[in-house]
Amino acid sequence: MGKNSKYYKDLRKSKLAKINEMKCQLPLYTHSYIEKCVLKKQINTAYAYTQDIVIFFEFLKAKNPLCSDIKVSEIPFSVIEQLNSEDIDEFQAYMKADDESSPHMVGARTLARKMATVRGFFGYMKEKGYLPEDPTEKAEKNEKFEEPAIKRLSKDEAKKLLAVVEAAQHTVDLNSARERFVAKRDYAIVTLLLNTGIRVSECIGIDLRDLDFDNQQVKIVRKGGKETKIYMGKDVCAVLLDYIEHERPKLITDSNEEALFLSLRKKRIAARSIEAMLDKYRIEAGIADNVSAHTLRRTYGTRLYNTSGDIYMVANVLGHKDINTTAKHYAAVDEDRKKKASEIKLYD
Repeated sequence: MGKNSKYYKDLRKSKLAKINEMKCQLPLYTHSYIEKCVLKKQINTAYAYTQDIVIFFEFLKAKNPLCSDIKVSEIPFSVIEQLNSEDIDEFQAYMKADDESSPHMVGARTLARKMATVRGFFGYMKEKGYLPEDPTEKAEKNEKFEEPAIKRLSKDEAKKLLAVVEAAQHTVDLNSARERFVAKRDYAIVTLLLNTGIRVSECIGIDLRDLDFDNQQVKIVRKGGKETKIYMGKDVCAVLLDYIEHERPKLITDSNEEALFLSLRKKRIAARSIEAMLDKYRIEAGIADNVSAHTLRRTYGTRLYNTSGDIYMVANVLGHKDINTTAKHYAAVDEDRKKKASEIKLYD
């Protein structure tokens, strides 16, 4: 139940196993940094950092003559000691190369995240006294990248999407197992996402026992690992109850199944399945732009702000640690607010 559920325990166990597999590919002197990441950061973040370290050491093997004839795991610490800012800049160029010299070709945003890992690694080595200098300190700073345009549904688009998903319950093709068994599930998922703003990862992690219909609450595990309860409206509760009573029983083979949302394979639904489902319905609704679970989250957050005008409440409901994140992505001023702003008399 919540972060102590079997799902989250198994998820952590699986990620730890993959991290340990990657550690075997790396020199021993990198392990303490990775172990620190596991201790201090969420498991998904630690996993991503470990992947970044593997990529950096693969770069050393590919580009450093001293490493060409040895395994990545055998790269001596003397190679690390000899690196300077120019080597770090070469790594950045390697990551952005659009030819056969690099298998990556990442954008500015992805490179910035990977460089945060590399800077963290060298900073750790200097802090622990393994290196006298940190070669990343004098390396070129990452170029500023433009935030992608915030995608959200208009009021009409949100209504169209919900209408199409709801109609699927009544117009299903009886020869289609997919339509017959998951129409109510799909409607429950879209309704929940669009009316609570939870992340897709939070949605798939919900167990049946996390629902409290008496108090109209659902327990979720936030991105940072914090467990919290959020409120659902009566309409959301009704849709969930309809799915639980009339459709979920058809999707389970084990009466002890904990997951709220299940796939046709009788297992907890995956994030990619939800994204594919949303893409299917947005096409039927005639919505041109892609619609992801995050689109629904942003739609909810923006609507909540435009209705309440309370940025702190929006940050709390969405689970943001930094109020600036909320202001940046959700405090979109709609046309009505702009018009009202022009009518305010600052001086009499």
